[in-house]
Amino acid sequence: MLHRSMRYRKLSATTALVAGAALLSACGGGAESTEEASGGLDLVQDGQLTVCATFTIPPNIFQNEEGEEIGAEVDIAEAVATNMDLELGFREYDFSGLVTSLQGQQCDAIMSSLYITEEREEIAEFVPYLLSGSAVAVPESNPADVSGYDESLCGTRAIAITGATGASLLEEQSEECEADGEEPIAITLTDRSADALQSIMAEQQDAFVDTSEIVSYYENESDGDFQMIGEPFGEIEIGAATLRENEELHEAMQAAFDEIVEDGTYEDILSEWGFERQDIRNA
Repeated sequence: MLHRSMRYRKLSATTALVAGAALLSACGGGAESTEEASGGLDLVQDGQLTVCATFTIPPNIFQNEEGEEIGAEVDIAEAVATNMDLELGFREYDFSGLVTSLQGQQCDAIMSSLYITEEREEIAEFVPYLLSGSAVAVPESNPADVSGYDESLCGTRAIAITGATGASLLEEQSEECEADGEEPIAITLTDRSADALQSIMAEQQDAFVDTSEIVSYYENESDGDFQMIGEPFGEIEIGAATLRENEELHEAMQAAFDEIVEDGTYEDILSEWGFERQDIRNA
């Protein structure tokens, strides 16, 4: 494994903003500024790339039994930071609080299976580093007879991660169900994919919508008790998000990512975590 990172206490979005305000108010005068000490980069902590993440998205970014942060995105973050001659530190948040925490300057970047969307691009610039699709999963018995991301979801109980694309997809499908005179989807949101898995396997929910990678991972881990239904859909880019005003950091991270692609490190990481080869720069 390429990386074992430090672990931070999980913070709520509100706590992050309060802490961010305190951090900003304490930045005046005295010692050499973080920007000057970090080669012209405006960083939260001198000499360190601080990343906001949620460690509940295997095989991209999660924790092993010892509580160590592992996954493809962890290794990509480590390789990028090393190329930038920086240490790597993580701060852990619920997925729904990641963007708020970046805005509150609790971290320099988000690297946590964050889909690149027009709405998010109004706030952040992205360095794309993975391609991801969405998928629907059901319990082995599939009591609601769901066939995929389609009208078969109408009237079912479905679960997704708060703030994630799967939640938006369920809302869109539910609206389409109602427009067609069908029953809406009863949507439940959770902050942890493991909780979604448990509710599906206990048949408390009929379907789970999330990334195709996490669905495939849990399908393999469950020995078939949790199954992808239908085909993955809606391929989209995942990237490292930095605040739009921090252009120098974005450019430095892009250059570092390009370098790990050129020297083969990126392809080694994909291979280690079971991803197919991706030429993300030409996607």
